[in-house]
Amino acid sequence: MLALERPPRWGLIAIVVLLAANAALVVLLVQRNAPTPQATAPAAASTNSSTSPSSPSTSPAGTTSASPTDDASTEPGVLAVYGDGYSSGNSEGGTGAAGWPALVAQQLGMELQLSAATLAGYVRPGSTGQTYPQLVQAQPPTGAGVTVVFGSRNDVDASPAEVQSAAAQTFQAITAADPETELLVIGPCWSSADVPAELEAVASAVQQAAQAAGATYVDPIAQGWFADPAGLVSPIDGISILDPGHAYLADLIGPLVSAELAR
Repeated sequence: MLALERPPRWGLIAIVVLLAANAALVVLLVQRNAPTPQATAPAAASTNSSTSPSSPSTSPAGTTSASPTDDASTEPGVLAVYGDGYSSGNSEGGTGAAGWPALVAQQLGMELQLSAATLAGYVRPGSTGQTYPQLVQAQPPTGAGVTVVFGSRNDVDASPAEVQSAAAQTFQAITAADPETELLVIGPCWSSADVPAELEAVASAVQQAAQAAGATYVDPIAQGWFADPAGLVSPIDGISILDPGHAYLADLIGPLVSAELAR
């Protein structure tokens, strides 16, 4: 039996070095091909995120809560009204919430400031002893988006010159007290189609004063607001406005006030 020749010492060393080098190469290849925690962490984080800064958030109950809006809530404006019994109302109708001033304020979401007296006019004192200029002086408008002066048929016996002067005084007092208010002047209103010529002259005087003050003027006589008074005016005195008449006035005056607010 042939005996195997023992390899020299240097050969054994070479074999050991070669085996060690091969093992190191295998370890290196395994590490390069294996996924690392650093590479997978960002992907896991992105898949767990279901909202973005621009999308609404969802509460634990599953309801969506809207993000705050930039629209700031605003307080309703003030509607200031000066007038006679057609604005104050009386026992026949139009008092309190049934009156056209309250109805218009409600429609437009405004706060009402009403200063009116039956029988009052620019020249004629009313039931409170006050004329229109005195009503304004006693309660001037404050922060009013729109100020309405309505009337008055009670000046039918006054001279147009007196009415124009008193009207100019009224409008000047309003704009001095509240320079930012929009002034809407509604002329005298008659309760039938048979309008006296004297009242038409009064209406013309009010119109001239209103135009001089830079106010918007509306002529109920020319527009025939109560040319057909059936169901709107009291059959007892033929003058007082009933609740339906005030609702009718609110439908006429509301858009006028709205137009002033839009200026």
